Amino acid sequence: MHLPRPALGRVTPRMQITRRGTDGDDLLFVLGWGNKPTHEHVAWLLTRLIEADYRVHAVTIPTNVWDFDDQYLAPLGEYVREHDFDVVLSHSTGGLIAEHLASNHDVRNVFLSPWWGVETDGLLDRAVLAVFERLPTTRRLYDPELDVDAIGALKSPAEAETGPSGLSPAFLATIRDAQSRLGPFDDEDAVFYTPDDQVVDPAAIEARAPPPNRRQYDGGHEFFASPGREPVLEDVLGALDSGPEVI
Repeated sequence: MHLPRPALGRVTPRMQITRRGTDGDDLLFVLGWGNKPTHEHVAWLLTRLIEADYRVHAVTIPTNVWDFDDQYLAPLGEYVREHDFDVVLSHSTGGLIAEHLASNHDVRNVFLSPWWGVETDGLLDRAVLAVFERLPTTRRLYDPELDVDAIGALKSPAEAETGPSGLSPAFLATIRDAQSRLGPFDDEDAVFYTPDDQVVDPAAIEARAPPPNRRQYDGGHEFFASPGREPVLEDVLGALDSGPEVI
């Protein structure tokens, strides 16, 4: 697929990786688009992972890349080569990155609402999307208007307002290209998702992951910002420890 090149002079976006916890097994956690370790409910999940005896390497991803392989996969792949990770936890856009990462590294994945497909409503939206992603710009021209509850009922509007200001055509084009290049699903991986997700396409998740490898929950896109998060967390911890057979 030929991707439009953005205007020159842009500053290359950088990942940020922070470590939390001093003991236990090393766990790579690739956060979703716009997530930060300081966000209230991301911090809740990180704390619970540390309490479960993981030393967490939390990856904050840039939100406006234009080259998926060079700006997401290459730096994270180098980090994985320098550390001994047996399992990777990922959320949303992080789940798309982690799935590609696994093709070159021997790691098991636990996915949370992975962004494996773009949700569209009808032929008009698909047509507009096809035109939008061909625009050669990194300007954030599209700001999806999502109800905060679609992310998670516990998410505060104030925190949601601090998120990225929108999507650029160059970003969406490289994401769509990465989604089109996904390889076969690994039957040792586990996927947690809500069939009512309004942020990513749940049909794309169901098309990729076999029923024994996926677990539905009631809530928003972020299970960790949803009221029923405690039992979901227990299942996620089980999958991290033992694989998909526990779900």
